[in-house]
Amino acid sequence: MILNGMFTEKECEVLTFNLNFRNIKKNIILFLKNCPDEHFPVTLKDPNGNIRILTTFKSKEKIFYSGKNFEESSNCTLPGELLDGIWKLEVAKPYAFRGMFVLEILKDVDMNKSPSFMDISKFDFEKQFSKKSRWYKGELHAHTKFSDGLLDLKNLPKGIKELNLDFIFLTDHNVVSTKTPLTTSPIIPSTELTLMENGHFNFLGLKSLPDYSAFLKVKKVNPELLKTIFEWVKKQNALLVINHPLNATMGVNYNLDLNDFDLIEVLNSPYNDQKTQFNIDALKAFDGLLINGYKIFAVGGSDSHSDFIDKDSSFLGRPLNYVHMNGFSVNKLLQSLKVGKSYISTVGEIDFSFNEISNKDEEKEIFFGETLNNTLIECSISAKENISWKIIINGEISSEIIGDKYNFKTNLPEHGYLRIEGYKNKEIAVITNPIFFGEIEKTNKKWLDIRK
Repeated sequence: MILNGMFTEKECEVLTFNLNFRNIKKNIILFLKNCPDEHFPVTLKDPNGNIRILTTFKSKEKIFYSGKNFEESSNCTLPGELLDGIWKLEVAKPYAFRGMFVLEILKDVDMNKSPSFMDISKFDFEKQFSKKSRWYKGELHAHTKFSDGLLDLKNLPKGIKELNLDFIFLTDHNVVSTKTPLTTSPIIPSTELTLMENGHFNFLGLKSLPDYSAFLKVKKVNPELLKTIFEWVKKQNALLVINHPLNATMGVNYNLDLNDFDLIEVLNSPYNDQKTQFNIDALKAFDGLLINGYKIFAVGGSDSHSDFIDKDSSFLGRPLNYVHMNGFSVNKLLQSLKVGKSYISTVGEIDFSFNEISNKDEEKEIFFGETLNNTLIECSISAKENISWKIIINGEISSEIIGDKYNFKTNLPEHGYLRIEGYKNKEIAVITNPIFFGEIEKTNKKWLDIRK
């Protein structure tokens, strides 16, 4: 069955095709036959309204199929009963575009089975991968062939092994990978909501597929629509990230309620010289958030769109996020990220040691994201190479030093914070989350008030 469609509206638009299927024996197949190269979600729902296929026009993979069970279904699909009745194919356009597309729907075709891949419906957020209390490292922002990236899922285990990753979030544009390779490190269900000039947002740790066609049945993207989508994310206990927020063409241009966000991406694809300035601007916005009492913590992401060849010639893992956990499960990972117990590095693990000094000269170990009871803090930093370190207190540089080691004591101002930046060859290499002394009163400012 060939389906022809045309977009005519300037803003949001959802086109729906009603498909009457009977006596489906093996599967139902979607072929992206001739589609514009745009981030438009395509959703196939069964007669009960359950999402069975969620893909995007941008996908480099073009054929998707849903069968009765996991082995007989492809990535970006969910299995289930092949019911008689009206199946709905919905194509959502979340930003301005005019043009045509051609899709094809088939049924009962022999397709490859893939029993060696992980089933998203059985993803265990509580599974304990380690009992050790330590820093764990991983990638928070990467794209595969199932949107506009080149990463082949068959090469992902090699990348995880060579980079020694403890975890990775795949964040394809407007889709969620439902079948990922079996690895010793978790590949965590996630996506990047992609609205082009209207904003990009990562949803980390999803438990179901977003129903974009339901969300986008409005005239245009606005803060109210985004609020609705963000509420859906929160109900899944997933984390919400403001991606590359000061990018001139893909930043966040709405005056959004900052209480919705957990994280801000302050270091995006640092290997790309063209992105240096918007990362610098993102750091300024990060300080603006902290000064205004918003505990929205810093993360980084490679935003890699390349395939993994080897660790020296691929972008995956540049930068990495180091997250401290007392034992490792995905739920613990999400919680540690949410409270800022992490730092970003392009130069490997840094040995950070922080101790709060009480009036009785007693020491208490503290971590990023935590709040001191006393103003005096003792810090020790050790790296594998010389780094230019900057100590930032309340958004201002307090001190600077170059070296592979740095030890200092300082008093934090009341209702203030301290964070650290490290530079290599004048490029940012390390960003820590803050340590606080006392609570900073939260203002009522929104995103555009902060980013100015």
